[in-house]
Amino acid sequence: MTLRLVVTIDTEPDNQWTMPAPGLPAPPLAFANTRALPRVIDFLHDLGVPGTWLTSYSVARDPDSARVLRSAAAGGDEIGGHLHAWETPPLTPADGQAHPYIYEYDPTVRLQKLRALTDALRDVFGASPASYRAGRWGIDAAERENLASLGYTIDTSVVPGHDFGPSRGLTRGGPDFRAELSGTPPRPRRVSGIWEAPVSVATLGLLGAAGSWGGGALGARMAAAVSSRQDLPSRACRRLLSSAGLSRMVWLRPLMHPREDLVSAARDLARRGAGFVNIMFHSSETMAGTSPRSRTHQDVERFFEDMRAMVGALRAETAVEGCTLRRAIETMDGS
Repeated sequence: MTLRLVVTIDTEPDNQWTMPAPGLPAPPLAFANTRALPRVIDFLHDLGVPGTWLTSYSVARDPDSARVLRSAAAGGDEIGGHLHAWETPPLTPADGQAHPYIYEYDPTVRLQKLRALTDALRDVFGASPASYRAGRWGIDAAERENLASLGYTIDTSVVPGHDFGPSRGLTRGGPDFRAELSGTPPRPRRVSGIWEAPVSVATLGLLGAAGSWGGGALGARMAAAVSSRQDLPSRACRRLLSSAGLSRMVWLRPLMHPREDLVSAARDLARRGAGFVNIMFHSSETMAGTSPRSRTHQDVERFFEDMRAMVGALRAETAVEGCTLRRAIETMDGS
């Protein structure tokens, strides 16, 4: 079986998570990171993996950013949507107070914001977007319905096993994906009329890694059962399992974990027969000084080496086909 490998990139302005001091206006949006994306595009193509650029409204409307992404699309990459509600019209008083989740808005306003993003992408790139990721992972049933109504067919806003509840928006926390973790490699499935294509996560440690205690799958299910207990604090449970060497959840995401864990996670997924792997990152992580994860040039070089190591680990274990997200889902749907 051939593993379909996709790389999904949240394509957004610089330093989106830097909040101004109370009472001060937010600084104007800047796009230094998108000017540096040609290196990333060439790097991914050299790895044999086209990028799926999940693009925010402001990036689409920035002429220089759009020029770079149109070139990527002409080379076989995909342009999708990434809704930062706070920077997408119609703007509201809430937008300047926090980074609200989309479900914190009035139902009419949230649909208007999603439509504004979709119209901008269609206008700038000449095609209707099929793929989408919610800003701050803020997906819910109503958003999936809105996506389907606007022609999207794929969402990739789920991180199996992760609880974003402690990360506050305006008045609410983020979504809880603990119930999405299981002993089998996460794979796309139909939810509310569209495909849900999760970010790839592996469970390592004595309870998780393939070939370890419990044979990998059983151990992962046991770790998932503990982590998904709704009456227990998820982050405290994960810290306890990790510190005991029993289980640690590893995203296939450069700069997120030590490289040896990223490589082990990639190998684990391939050895357990994953037919779909989804590596994600933010565009701002590929340039020094535009993300908290890439403050220095050394951080940026680590990003590229993390990517190279993960893809190399997958290819050392199984046959790999690099795909855009849309292409991967189309081929899986038809198989």
